[in-house]
Amino acid sequence: MYKPFTVLISALTLLPAVTQAHHGAGVYDRDQSVSVSGTVTQFQFVNPHVLIYIAVAGESGAETVWSGELTSPNRLARMGTGGVKWHKDLLAPGDRITLTGNPARNGAPALLLNRVEDADGKALLNSGR
Repeated sequence: MYKPFTVLISALTLLPAVTQAHHGAGVYDRDQSVSVSGTVTQFQFVNPHVLIYIAVAGESGAETVWSGELTSPNRLARMGTGGVKWHKDLLAPGDRITLTGNPARNGAPALLLNRVEDADGKALLNSGR
């Protein structure tokens, strides 16, 4: 008799935690665009967002790891831009790529990606934002 009520209360209790977990694109400066080139250190083809990490050499020779955020893996796999089918093995550590996107507002080395190019300049993703 009380089971549906208990499930409802539990769901409503957890709702704020779920809604706060997704930060949205507000942390990125949508009026700016930055491109960085480097070597892939990690490629996480996972929900809720695909993440690419690359090591970028600075002028002093010191490396900075930049992160690039994309949409969900399912959406990327369906997009197929430029004949490229996104999948978990598309990028591997050591691959040279260029990331272009909107930088983090707080100055962190992070981008909301709108373009990903391989070492030959082929667009793996070009959302046109």
